[in-house]
Amino acid sequence: MAEDEAQKAVEEILDAEDDVVDDPTPVVDSLPESQKGEAEEFAREFLTRVLRLRGVKIDREHFLRAELHKRGIGDATIARAIMENPAAASIEPRMLDRIAAEVVEFETRKSTAMSFAAGLPGGFAMLGTIPGDITQFYVHAFRIMQKIAYLYGWTSFLGDTDEIDDETLGKLAAFLGVMMGVGGASATVTTFAANVARPAIQKQITGVALTKTAWYTPMKQVLRVIGVKLTKDSFAKSVTKVVPVAGGVLSGGLTYATLRVQSGRLIRHLRELPPPHVDAEEYLRLLHVADDEGDPRIATRHAADAVKGAGSAAKDTAAKVTGRIGGMIPRRAKKEPTGDDA
Repeated sequence: MAEDEAQKAVEEILDAEDDVVDDPTPVVDSLPESQKGEAEEFAREFLTRVLRLRGVKIDREHFLRAELHKRGIGDATIARAIMENPAAASIEPRMLDRIAAEVVEFETRKSTAMSFAAGLPGGFAMLGTIPGDITQFYVHAFRIMQKIAYLYGWTSFLGDTDEIDDETLGKLAAFLGVMMGVGGASATVTTFAANVARPAIQKQITGVALTKTAWYTPMKQVLRVIGVKLTKDSFAKSVTKVVPVAGGVLSGGLTYATLRVQSGRLIRHLRELPPPHVDAEEYLRLLHVADDEGDPRIATRHAADAVKGAGSAAKDTAAKVTGRIGGMIPRRAKKEPTGDDA
């Protein structure tokens, strides 16, 4: 029974409806350049502050060791998974998928509990204001993306320092872009995995200006989308506080649904990218075998995604809220203290 429940959890995450929202890029592209710049700067300062919060960073070695040990994996195999990656250590794709599904459930439920409390009048005393509800959403989004990335072969994102350089922000912004359905983000992550992440483990862009890398343009676009989304979400979440209990339920439910869908989108993308130190063709063969043995719906996900993508591209996504969105973007993000007080 436990086996069936675990497989069901994987199927639900991988098969989660991912066309809840259209690509937000056209709306942002319709904004005046000045507002795009303000949205980008606002998001950059906000995300940098979130990344410095205690609990956001996931220790890759500790995470992999704990998760694999729980499943009876031997020390030698765990050591290789940490040194290289789980796939190179012959960890089956199905096991990685199950761990990923459990990660999503764990983090989304934590986020939902926090969101419910923050949706009540006053929210958390430590958060104090409405942005605290939004902050915790991004905290869990960052935690989820790190865990999922480490399972599917990526190396550590965040160091021990509080400094968040442009390369790190660029990578994490691209991952956020995949989760949010921002056009071009998936291609950016795929290109980086193929050309940079596979052949090297250390910092890859040392000494190279970010403007000359593949991260720069996608990062700017994702930051602009997030900047606009932050202002809209801040307004929407303030409305949920009008009726205390209903506000809490609404806030928590939205967090669970959104994080779950976005996380499933990231899992589907990263699991299809062969990690370093493995034969790419063999990896994909084993992945598709695991899909076929699990649920045929997952095995045909590629075709379904292609159809959805074509349909989405054909939709009229002309911006009808340019003025209202532009008016909500702060003229300049306030400098916040760097302490973990949010």
